[in-house]
Parts: sequence; structure tokens; C-alpha cells
Amino acid sequence: MDQKQVSHFAERVLRDMSSAVLVLDRKGNVVYVNGPASRMLEVKAGVQDNRYTFFTENKYNDRFSEAILNALYQKNHTSVETVPFMAASGKKYVFLLSSSFLPGETGEDAQLVITLADETEKEQTKQRLNDSSRTFSTFLFGFCIWILIYAFWEFLGRPFSADFMTHGVELLGIIMLLFIFRYTSLTWRDLGITTSQPKKTVLTALIVAACAIVFLFLLKMVARMIDPNCFEPDAPFFDISRFGLRQILYVFTAGIQEFLARSVIQGNLKRITVGNHTGILAIVLSSLIFSALHIHFGFLFMVGAAILAGLEGILYAKQKNIFGVWIVHWFFGVSGTLLCLIDH
Repeated sequence: MDQKQVSHFAERVLRDMSSAVLVLDRKGNVVYVNGPASRMLEVKAGVQDNRYTFFTENKYNDRFSEAILNALYQKNHTSVETVPFMAASGKKYVFLLSSSFLPGETGEDAQLVITLADETEKEQTKQRLNDSSRTFSTFLFGFCIWILIYAFWEFLGRPFSADFMTHGVELLGIIMLLFIFRYTSLTWRDLGITTSQPKKTVLTALIVAACAIVFLFLLKMVARMIDPNCFEPDAPFFDISRFGLRQILYVFTAGIQEFLARSVIQGNLKRITVGNHTGILAIVLSSLIFSALHIHFGFLFMVGAAILAGLEGILYAKQKNIFGVWIVHWFFGVSGTLLCLIDH
């Protein structure tokens, strides 16, 4: 074969390869891109007449460019490196980049063959697991510290009200939120702090909240029929005078608690558990943990918290954002207070 035939043969082999391949000259200019590489890199397939280096136009691709330059300088060594890449459309990849230097008859004919394996999904899965395990481990650490504080509170004979303990849980939630945004790559969507259907989210939440309020009314009616002295018998059946600034501000408590229960606990449990029923397992475990966070209110309150958390866990699994469960939680808590079911 003469040099021209060899060139056509090499081009045909590269074109038919399933792997993404691009060929550079000795100056680092791209001279050939096969089909798979053109789709990912978003450049024209085939021989590059204009010989441009598209990957140097975006600072995000600095490591990609550096890997290619290193391969050009280290001609006698095969280079293998994992590098990030951003295409012109903004789509991001993680490539396993390997290179082979092909010397030509003259120095001008030398070429560098770059093979790109798409490791994006693998790296994203690994990163999400790292983020989830780091976040959940931190939560467990904080949860254990809070249990010790609760035990100390009991040991001292409850020197301050249970509301202060609730504020401690809220503080834990704020610390968790700051930690997640500082030390993980989890996005707003990963944490459920965004929604593509706000109207549907709010409407569904209001319907669920209305059903919850009706349930509380029926619960108190049945309880009063069984035992007329339960739930503050001297107080009105529904005491609107209890609604004040404290109930309005409870919206912040509900939001922080739902962030803890859904974004931190339920979301991360679903990411790090394995099996066919990870969603159900995440709901059950997060509900039990949420119940345990209310241990300072007593057993009956914990049972009610677990039931509420389970229902909200199902809603969160459907909507994939915390706004719906946030609304339900606030309505449920305020309604329980006005019905004299809880002093909250």
C-alpha cells in the first residue's frame, strides 16, 4: 500500500469504530473526527479542513486541553486520564481519555490518536453516592448529638420547655443545609427545592391538607365520644383564638423539618439503599427517624408524627419536591393546635 491507500484505510477504520476517536496533528489541531466523537463533541464528522482546536474555547475544558498537550509532549508514552468536557450546547461529559502517538515519515506527518470513553453516568453515580453518604453521615452525627442533648435535658429535669428542643432540631436543619451546599455537588433539584409544576404541586398539597384537617376533626369527635375528658375538655372544640404569630412562624419550622425529613433523610436513603423497594424503605425509615426527632413530646406525639411523616413521604415521592409536603405539614400542625389536639 502506498501512503494514500494507508491514509484511506486508516480513515475507514476510524470511521467504523464504535468508540469516539479524534486525530490531531503534531501542533494539536484536530484533523479528523469520527461519528461517535462528532456527536459528543458537537463538531462535524470526517476530515477537518479548517484545523481548529474547538476544545480550547471554553475554560471548563482546560483539563481536557492539558491532557492532550501532555500526550503531545510525552510522545513515547500512552496517556490515560479522566477529564471533564463541555460541548458547545453546554452539555457536560466525563471522558476517559487515552492517546497513542503515531510517528509519520516526517515530523510534519506525525499524528496523535485520541480515544474517548464516556464515563459521565458512572462518575455522576459515584459523585451522588459520595454526596449522599457524606450528607447522611453528617446527619447521623448531628442526630446522635441531639439525642445526647435530649438525655441531658431529661437528666436535669427538663429545665426548659420542649419547644426549645424543637428549635434545636431546626438549628440542625439549617446546619445541614449549609453543609450540603458547601461540601457536596447535589443540586436544588436533587434536594427537591425546585418544581417544574408549581400550580399542580400547590393544588395537590391543598387537597391533601384539606383531607388531613377533616381527619383531625373526625378524630377529635370520635375521641370525645369515647372519652369526653380527652383533649382539654374545658377548651372549645375549635379555638381560633390560638392562631397567632407563633402559628404563622411555624411555617419556617415546617419547612426546616421537611427539608430534614425529605431532602436529607428520605432522599439520601433512597440513593444509598439497594433492592427492589428502595422508595418504600426510604419512606418508612425516614418516618421513623422523623418520629424519633420528636421524642421530647412523648410517645403519642411520636406515633402521630410517624403517621404524618409516612403520608408526606408518599407525597414527596410523587412530587419530588418539598413544597407540597411543606404546605401539608404547616396546615396539619396549625389545625392540630386550633383543635386543641396539641400545644404547638
